[in-house]
Amino acid sequence: MVVRFVRDEGSGTAKEDVGTLNELPAPPRQLLDRHGARVLDPATSTAVPGRPAPRTTVYRPGVFLLPNRYLRDQETLASINRVLARIGIYAEPADRGDYQETTRARELEDLPVRALLKVREDSDPAVVDCWKAVQLLRGAAAGEKPEIDPEIVSNISVEHLLFTTPVFGGVPWETSGLGGTPWETSGFGAGSSYGRTRGANRIPVTLSAAPPHRSAKPAHRRPVIAVLDTGIGPHPWFGLADRSGPPPAGAGLRVAPDIQAAILQAEIDSGTTVPTQLLNDYWDAPTTGQPLIGDVDTDTGHGLFIAGIIRQACPEADTLAIRVVHSDGVAYEGDVLLALHLLADRVRTAQANNRPEDMVDIVSLSLGYYEENPVDVAFTGQFATAIADLIGLGVLVVAAAGNDATTRRFYPAAFADQPLGPQCGPQVISVGALNPDRTASKALFSNEGPWVRCWATGAGVVSTYPDDVRGTASADHEVPDQGRNSFDPDDYSAGFAVWDGTSFAAPLAAAEIGKALLKTAADELATVERDTVVKRAWTALGAL
Repeated sequence: MVVRFVRDEGSGTAKEDVGTLNELPAPPRQLLDRHGARVLDPATSTAVPGRPAPRTTVYRPGVFLLPNRYLRDQETLASINRVLARIGIYAEPADRGDYQETTRARELEDLPVRALLKVREDSDPAVVDCWKAVQLLRGAAAGEKPEIDPEIVSNISVEHLLFTTPVFGGVPWETSGLGGTPWETSGFGAGSSYGRTRGANRIPVTLSAAPPHRSAKPAHRRPVIAVLDTGIGPHPWFGLADRSGPPPAGAGLRVAPDIQAAILQAEIDSGTTVPTQLLNDYWDAPTTGQPLIGDVDTDTGHGLFIAGIIRQACPEADTLAIRVVHSDGVAYEGDVLLALHLLADRVRTAQANNRPEDMVDIVSLSLGYYEENPVDVAFTGQFATAIADLIGLGVLVVAAAGNDATTRRFYPAAFADQPLGPQCGPQVISVGALNPDRTASKALFSNEGPWVRCWATGAGVVSTYPDDVRGTASADHEVPDQGRNSFDPDDYSAGFAVWDGTSFAAPLAAAEIGKALLKTAADELATVERDTVVKRAWTALGAL
């Protein structure tokens, strides 16, 4: 496997193609309904006078996000609702139970939380649409005599759906789970080099190799790579025979029950008015989102596959698996932001109390979305703030560039060329995908542009897969009386698969950084004081 870190001002090739910025084949209606989501259509969407039309994106119309400090302030909330009353709706906090009491409000005052949108009892029937609500608020904050504080409004945004699988355009394989191709937007189907089977572009394989060796008692603290993805499943490489308990100590795979509990509570609270699928724990489940059909979901096994890449490329590292992605490849922006803020809080506490066992060195993100605002980061501050907090603590953040064969900026990877804070660790490291050949050419599906700063093998990757997953697909040919048949494309009991995507290039780059930390600063890993952590992050990246 190959990893290339780019030292110049980007990849030096494709620039953003403005002619394709609004191309978006609609995700399946079933997927949108499952998550209470909607596609923002530039041709029909509300726009603030004097501002350019928005670009396509996918969002949840029944909620918007704003910093915790605003939602806790009754005066601020009242000023928001005075404006929203014009369209017959109001915002109220999701009831988060005792969550507020179990987190440090000062450190997490910038945490974006969900405000639920509801129809006022004294109004005529109204359409609940956070995009329209946010545009109304932005209009009210404009001019010489704004009706509402512009600073407040600049921190309010829609809640995007983030995706790991291809959604937008130029997809070189079929990504629907049904063979009905609702997302297939190119001429590259199941017969192409990337399109191996119906459903996701993965296939079960057998790997006749021992697990990569790990030291039983290393002389140093192991680097920790947090993976925000679909969670985990059983596999012998990680000492998980079934789903009865967490990974054993020393297996190279950890979980964060406290962060998972916070994500679940936030989903339960917002799900009172918005269709919400719950992430009950760190287990990647259910296997299928369509039980009457039984096909394995597009992203089932995605998180464990990433953990296996890290185990192969940097076996001395530990993977901290946090489930924020559903098995259909969808993540709610609020869940991802909550996980990032709580990870930063964990690192901050570890540094303040000298607890190296709680440290996180690298965060790997194999997901993202396309910002709707043509002025790129103007209203993408939610992610910018969360990631700036992490890199300010010396945590390296690695993000996949996306799989839509476009130059359109894919966030959070596209923050790579937009500095998020001075006097801190390295900025976001965005990763595109290479093919597994001698030339290590760029994969056809990979996004690219000046904002892509690293390239790593992301096609034809073999890694771990939950060995208890089996869908309803069956062998194409059987000779029962001879005990012969073609292989079952939905039977992953061998525990391995081959898969393609920048989703797998990003953790490979993260693992290489982990190896660099061990090579350049192994003796210092037990020291978690902030300045030391920032310095060694720069040293490790410089070594690459």
